[in-house]
Amino acid sequence: MNPFRFLRLTALFLAVFSVSLLARDDQADIAAVLAAEKARGAALLAADLKTLGGLMADDCRYTHSSGKVESKKDHLDTFVNGLRYERFVTSDIHGHVITPDVVVLNGKIDQRKGVAGKWGDLNLFFQAVWRREAGAWRLASLQTALAPAPAKK
Repeated sequence: MNPFRFLRLTALFLAVFSVSLLARDDQADIAAVLAAEKARGAALLAADLKTLGGLMADDCRYTHSSGKVESKKDHLDTFVNGLRYERFVTSDIHGHVITPDVVVLNGKIDQRKGVAGKWGDLNLFFQAVWRREAGAWRLASLQTALAPAPAKK
């Protein structure tokens, strides 16, 4: 066999094999981030600040659908001040690996939350940026948006 042909075939094999390995790693990373997002939802419902704080990066920024921006401390303080979730359901979530250490989730949230018995229901779209830090996935950025009103006929 021609040595150059062998080299080209070997390079092609390695390229195809590498792509399949990357795809498998992408799916594992997305699955891990989805599990972290599910744990975040459970922590919100339980008002479990220790778990919630552990899932958030120290430099996390949360931009609410109202435009209000909270730091990690600001967000955790809302629970200290009485915020509670009665319902937090995510759906239609899609994950996209940006780099080996950054995964973006897009989806929908159906939630009921309130303070001091004043409850409000919201249907939101969200985009969450998760970053791998010291081997753990942490929420680096979250932005929510109100779902548009149904089109009038």
